[in-house]
Amino acid sequence: MNSSKYIIILVLALSFSSCKNEKSVKHVDEKVKSNPSDLQVDHLNIWVKNPKKAKKLLTDIGFTSLPDSLSPIHKGQGTTGRYFYFLNNYLELIFVFHKEEFDKNNEFNKNLDFSERANFENNEASPFSIALKVKDYDIGKIPFETISYHQDWMEQEANIYSAENSKTHLKEPSIFVVYPEIESGTFESLSELENYSTEDDYWKVFFKHPNGAKKITNIIITSTDLDLKTETIKAVSSIENVEIKNGSEHLMELYFDNNIQKKSFDLRPELPLIIYL
Repeated sequence: MNSSKYIIILVLALSFSSCKNEKSVKHVDEKVKSNPSDLQVDHLNIWVKNPKKAKKLLTDIGFTSLPDSLSPIHKGQGTTGRYFYFLNNYLELIFVFHKEEFDKNNEFNKNLDFSERANFENNEASPFSIALKVKDYDIGKIPFETISYHQDWMEQEANIYSAENSKTHLKEPSIFVVYPEIESGTFESLSELENYSTEDDYWKVFFKHPNGAKKITNIIITSTDLDLKTETIKAVSSIENVEIKNGSEHLMELYFDNNIQKKSFDLRPELPLIIYL
């Protein structure tokens, strides 16, 4: 991962920036047969109303966050995020930053689910998003119908693919697929991170956490009234170490390093998240 790649990682939240030229893309007749190994989790989002409080809940239990000053504002969408980076992916707390811009963007992009997800407290939508990456970036391997959209900051021919279900099945976590240039960088170990040389290594500190967390090794997302047979749920559930299930509330459970420390932190009710270290 070079320094330019890291800059891309810092602005990956812009994958939710102003969306233009959206169109529905069908993967029914022409789709390539996909295997569970074709999909991987790139990163996770949680929509929050009080980002300062939500961020503090995580830093208080020993997570290092990206400084607010380095957290990009999502130009055109009216949102920004608070970021927590790990060796194999990252967690973003996303929230509305500029209401007027946010509303304008949602009016323009009626087929996308930003407005519904941000309003999760009132409409009981899932506040979670799962960003996926596809092996060899063969979009024919995406095993569900999508909406393709392009954004100002992207390379000219680049697109992100959002699941159509994310707009119509609000109980499901929101699902979208990123393209290779904006996939999160990964490292096998802290040693590999340390040995990776760039012109300025300041960014490495954001991957190191006082509580010892290194990798997310298991993800469990609970939702209410899920249809577990939709193409999106079946696709995400096929990913190793990811489980989507029905329950009495929206909840994300993240296991780090196979729960080697045998510790857990329940951040409810302020944040629908349980951490296992």
